[in-house]
Amino acid sequence: MAAVQLMLLCTPAAQDAAFEPVQNLLNSGRYQDALDHLEKLSSNEKSAARWHILASKAHDGRNDPVRAVEEAEAALSLEPATEAHHHQLAQIFLTRNTPQAALEIYSDAARLFPASWMIRLGRGLALKELQRWEEAEAALRSCLDEQPRSALAFDALATVYLHRNGFEPVRAAAEKFIKTNTADYRGYYFLAAARDGLGEPSAATRQLIQQALARRPDFAAAHALLGKVLLKEEQFELAAAAFEQAIRHRPDLVQAHLQRATALRRLHRDQEAAVHLDTVKRLKDQEQQGRAVLLYRRGAKP
Repeated sequence: MAAVQLMLLCTPAAQDAAFEPVQNLLNSGRYQDALDHLEKLSSNEKSAARWHILASKAHDGRNDPVRAVEEAEAALSLEPATEAHHHQLAQIFLTRNTPQAALEIYSDAARLFPASWMIRLGRGLALKELQRWEEAEAALRSCLDEQPRSALAFDALATVYLHRNGFEPVRAAAEKFIKTNTADYRGYYFLAAARDGLGEPSAATRQLIQQALARRPDFAAAHALLGKVLLKEEQFELAAAAFEQAIRHRPDLVQAHLQRATALRRLHRDQEAAVHLDTVKRLKDQEQQGRAVLLYRRGAKP
């Protein structure tokens, strides 16, 4: 998700008249229509970097990353000094379980655009995915210091803090973020997660979760966190319902299945609990098989 948001932030504002309908189709999620429109353009337009970068976005949207990479590299070869082309190429790898390739692309771009906030953010996201926590923290903290209202930078930094520093830094960062961006759900969620991790009173934690869900009702992690808090309070019916909501929005959320099974067992609904435990086993088996990675032809190892 972060990489997708990053890609949207990097879309150039000015559009060539010939390409504007294609960009509109992409914005509407009509990826095949965008490709069909591109094919109708003139040979001169097809030789332009803009044609290739739009084709890359269309193929990416159709979940054809190989073609998306080919077109992004074609655009980059024509206009190597265009920042948005580096972003497009990197985000394909970042969203396809190949963060090492994304890191190399962003690192190369950083030498060309050392003042670019977006390049530094993309590099920080790649470092986070590689679990290089110390480097990721430094990069993301710098980005958030520069743009304290950035939900994307805050989300990534708070995630790094959870893995590296524990709950106190998460709470401090979340409290600060809420003051600068009260409309975003992430600050309330991470503050609630920090409070829960620190064992603080649950009533205020539940209120924070509800504030997060009021801003984004389909946020599975917040539903799961609410279920976790309710489970600790031994409100098993409400906990089971919260985990059910989490699963509805994210069927692959292992912890929600596992904890809903716990709540259901406490309610003596053992058959329903067994279904969720079977799902947990299936999801973990899939995880053991590993996720497919996109090969980086320029030499980076995924």
